[in-house]
Amino acid sequence: MTRTIFIYISILISFFLIISPSHSHEINKDNIDTIIKKFLKKNPELLKSTLDNYKVSLENQKKQHAINLLKDVNNPGVFSKQADITIYEFFDYNCGYCKSVVRTIMDVLSEDKKINFVFVEFPILSEQSYFAAKAALASKNQNLYNKFHISLMKINGRVNEEKVFSTAKKIGLDIDQLKKDINSPEIEQQLVKNREIAKLLGLNGTPAFIIGNIIYPGALNLNNLTKIIKQYRES
Repeated sequence: MTRTIFIYISILISFFLIISPSHSHEINKDNIDTIIKKFLKKNPELLKSTLDNYKVSLENQKKQHAINLLKDVNNPGVFSKQADITIYEFFDYNCGYCKSVVRTIMDVLSEDKKINFVFVEFPILSEQSYFAAKAALASKNQNLYNKFHISLMKINGRVNEEKVFSTAKKIGLDIDQLKKDINSPEIEQQLVKNREIAKLLGLNGTPAFIIGNIIYPGALNLNNLTKIIKQYRES
């Protein structure tokens, strides 16, 4: 960061010398600070603009870094060999807005076979949400994650441990195996990674969608999501 600021200051000095060549002879180790201060005092708006641009650049770098990290996490989802777009959804099983977009997601995926849709478990609302997320990830070992995920999202009211297991039984999961897999260290690590990435992205609520390098917080209806996908492909 210090090096980047130094580069910006150097650019400022160069600009100063271009517009005020009479001062070029002043550049030396003894008076460089004086020249910088003098320039900044005369051009405060340029400093503010430079710092604002620097902050935006840092935020964009941080966001892109987080998205790159997200790509390396083995989150489940619906994947297509023909996919030309990847959508990430951060969600919580006890989030009412997350539940409201399930039908939208299913409709989009049934109509568009060129989408990778990644489910990013982000349980932030309660301990029961965290338990549900662990159970869902554990169901991957039985190749029933997507079915279990949709079933959990369709539960009326609060999702708790009892409803998690009753739902798991209904869709054919081996409950004993599920209970064993829930406590896997790998699952804990995955949820930690998801939480760390969400923090880097500045996410503090659900749902949130990432398409390309743009974050869309909140529930998206079918019309909005379809438009965003179209815009991404045309960009």
